Formats: sequence, C-alpha cells, structure tokens
Amino acid sequence: MKKRILICCSVLLAAICIIGIFGSHSSKIVGEEGLISTARKEIKNLAEVETIEMTVAGKSTIDNNRHLFWIVTGNEYQMHRYYPLEVVEVESGEYKFVKLYNGGHERGQDIFFEYFGSGYSFIINNPECKSIIIGENAVPVTEIPFVYYCPFAPDEYYFLDAKGNELN
Repeated sequence: MKKRILICCSVLLAAICIIGIFGSHSSKIVGEEGLISTARKEIKNLAEVETIEMTVAGKSTIDNNRHLFWIVTGNEYQMHRYYPLEVVEVESGEYKFVKLYNGGHERGQDIFFEYFGSGYSFIINNPECKSIIIGENAVPVTEIPFVYYCPFAPDEYYFLDAKGNELN
C-alpha cells in the first residue's frame, strides 16, 4: 500500500513538474512575432483581429526591463488603431505579458499617448508632426512612427508641424 502511494505521489510530482516546465515556457513571448501574436489574443474590440496587418511601431522602457510596445493595426489603406502592450523582459528578447491597454489616448490624427510608469509614452504616426513641446523643451520627431517616453506626466504638451503650428 505504501509503495502504491509512493508511486502515485511520484507520478503526480512528475506531472506537476512537466506542466510547470511547459507552462512557463509557453508563456514567454519571443520577438516581434510573439508580441503581435499576444496582441491578437488580447485585443477584444476588433472584429478582424486575426487577419488585419499588425506591426510593432516602437517601445518605451522603464526600470530597465518594463516595456510598453506600441502595436499598430492596419496598412496605408486602412484606419490605424494603436494598442499599447506592456511586458516585462525576463531574458534578452524574451518577455512576459503584463497588460494590453484598451487603445491609447488620442491627441490628434495618428498621435496617441498612454500612461506608463510615472509618465507618458507617446506615439506619433503623423508625418505632419515635426516636434513635441513639453514645457520649455522641444523634442524633434525624427522618424515616423516615432515613440517617445516622458518620465513624468506633463501639465502641458503640444505637437507642432514644420511651421510651428499646433496640430489638433
């Protein structure tokens, strides 16, 4: 009887170990395709989530291993949607899912932000935008899409075109 209990406990322990090994391995997100695959699983408000084109447009990083990746849906012929995806880096290029935010906060055509850490992560995907003004500082928009992290929540910020006009 003791031998039977010992065998059952050993089999149960082995099964728990196998589940733990495969379970923890499968929860890791690897590379850009892993990030997009995770976004497809987590996005609930998009009917064509399985087929729409998705790209990783950039990321903000805090605490050296917490990242907010901006997932952008659509192509040049479709409306874009912006989904901030928060992960923690567990190894170089491997991540653990934390949260998918329900779309960024819109600040103009193809300009969004999301609260992240104690600041804001901005994504600019509008080619008209040439700079972000945060307080007294001007941040040049050097490429499109452009992701910028402000480590505090600014009271005021503006997005300007090449002529210095505010974009709405």
